[in-house]
Amino acid sequence: MAQQGSPPHRSGRAPASTRRGGSRAEGRFSWDADTHTDSEEDYPPWAGPVAGPRWADQDERDRRRRRELADDDAPRTSRFVGDHRPRPGFRSRLAEARARRNRLMLYIWGGALVAVAVIATLVILHLGGSAPKKATSGGLVTTFQPGELKTVPTACSSVTSATLDKYLPGKRTGFAPKTLNGPAESLCDWTLDSPPAYRQLQLTVQAYAPSGLASGNGSATAAATDAYQQVLQQKVRPAKATHLPKATVTKLPGLGSSAFAALQVITAGGDTTDVMTVVVRDHNVLVTVQLEGLAKSHTGRYGPVQAPLLQAGATAAARDVVSHLH
Repeated sequence: MAQQGSPPHRSGRAPASTRRGGSRAEGRFSWDADTHTDSEEDYPPWAGPVAGPRWADQDERDRRRRRELADDDAPRTSRFVGDHRPRPGFRSRLAEARARRNRLMLYIWGGALVAVAVIATLVILHLGGSAPKKATSGGLVTTFQPGELKTVPTACSSVTSATLDKYLPGKRTGFAPKTLNGPAESLCDWTLDSPPAYRQLQLTVQAYAPSGLASGNGSATAAATDAYQQVLQQKVRPAKATHLPKATVTKLPGLGSSAFAALQVITAGGDTTDVMTVVVRDHNVLVTVQLEGLAKSHTGRYGPVQAPLLQAGATAAARDVVSHLH
């Protein structure tokens, strides 16, 4: 009877039948088999189950990677639907809802802005309606009306020699300054320097044109009236920058459409000068005459002069000019 020997020695590797087949061993993982054939050691039976082949771990990693990629590609689950994935078109419906909400807010704010603009317009119109309106008298006048002049006579030849001889007696000089308004304006100055008399006469004749800036209907006469009132206010309330005293104003009836005389007494450097200004408006023409005389000088060579004489001389010169307007 043969003696029973010890059981045959078993290798620690897994049997070849447990592998994935010869074709797989020869496939992409064939290098694993060749490597383990030369390097792996045999383990005794009591060493327990052997470790799985590396290609099995690789397959598991591939499957896990595919699941992760699938999870990344899948749409995220809305927090409002629990663990269920949103139905197709869910995101597009959310975008449409947001767009509708944005359009609604745009309509609301746009309507609010329109309402504010309407209210502001109504307030402005209401406040503007309470302000005094200019009289238009049938609309804005843009042409010269009957009696109005486009040009004026020459100032230097309008004052008669009799007037000049009476109020500026002696050797006098005349000068005609240039004007920027063409034939619608004319200027002339006369000076008498004959001690004890020193007098100076300045004359301005100007025709005004229709203007949309004028009061009333904007006619040429309205523009001249505005200029007349402006000169009167400058005499009654001189600007501080001029350092001129307030004038004593006297109405002159029967001269043109309206007229006044204004006397100002100016003291400076020891000299006292009386300045008489006569302003006449005839339709759209404004005649301004200024006659001044040295009432007292610090040298004692000039003076005195009487204010009534200055007013009479300025008024006479103004009458001479008005007579040439018709």
